[in-house]
Amino acid sequence: MTALLSIITDCWREGHKVSLKIFRFLIPIFIAVKILEESGLIPYLAMPMRPIMDLLGLPAELCLAWLPCMFVSLYSGLAVLITLAPQLPDLTVAQMTVFGLIVLIAHGLIIEIRIAGQCGVAMPFQFALRLLSAIVAGTLLHVLLDGFGLLQGKAAILLAAEPTTSWSGWFLEFAESMAEMYVIVCAVMLLHKGLTYFHISEWIGRALGPVLRLLGVSPKAVNVVIIGFTLGILYGSGLLIKEAQEGSLSNRDALCSISLLGLSHSLIEDTLLLMLVGGSLWGLLAFRVVFTVIVGAAINFWYPVLEPFAFPKKKETE
Repeated sequence: MTALLSIITDCWREGHKVSLKIFRFLIPIFIAVKILEESGLIPYLAMPMRPIMDLLGLPAELCLAWLPCMFVSLYSGLAVLITLAPQLPDLTVAQMTVFGLIVLIAHGLIIEIRIAGQCGVAMPFQFALRLLSAIVAGTLLHVLLDGFGLLQGKAAILLAAEPTTSWSGWFLEFAESMAEMYVIVCAVMLLHKGLTYFHISEWIGRALGPVLRLLGVSPKAVNVVIIGFTLGILYGSGLLIKEAQEGSLSNRDALCSISLLGLSHSLIEDTLLLMLVGGSLWGLLAFRVVFTVIVGAAINFWYPVLEPFAFPKKKETE
């Protein structure tokens, strides 16, 4: 019992340190983005994206929902979508699946590319990777679905949301989210300790060895990728930041891991959320995972070429 309490205490201390590192840059960003949202500038910022929405086969108005997803959160963007829904033409399941796919690949970019920066990866590179991947994946899925006449029925937007309008309500929700994140990060540290202690990560590493090598992820980063895939990039990044800053992971590991997590994370919760606004499971999950594997393999294969662009240039000392 004493040994167990000691392990739990150590995990809490480690989780506390990691949480503070995350909150240090997370809180100012959330406040800044909230101010931007309240100012009403987001719709004007979305105007240049209209040609891209046409390329994806989506109504131009949907860019107003994607932009908050991209720079704020999934929930804020979906709240905009629900507000816009009565003014939009009838949307097909195919269209909502494409919309869901681009949202899942490119959302929360301000926070998530900052996380990549904490892991030592260049933020402009990650931003370009996420945005271009969303456009390419969405275009491919649009061509595939429309070309074969798939999922052309009317989409049912089942999700109902009540966006918070007052600053006091937003602050309470934000505080609750931070508290939940703190608890989850500490729990993730405990899970990480258990996976290591019982050699579970080694077994998983052996089982996924060929795929991991293809994607450029060493067995050391298995826990990070698994946690990020299931719980989300914020929680997987806690471990990734710790391992990267301690030098336990190579640059290749850091780049390949954060890139995989950027393209596919929170596979359960976020996928179900986008299904509630009319997306198809196979497009939101299966297509996304396959696309992630292909991009991950390409990043690993072209790593020597990408390395100069994927990491910040170190300032030369005189």
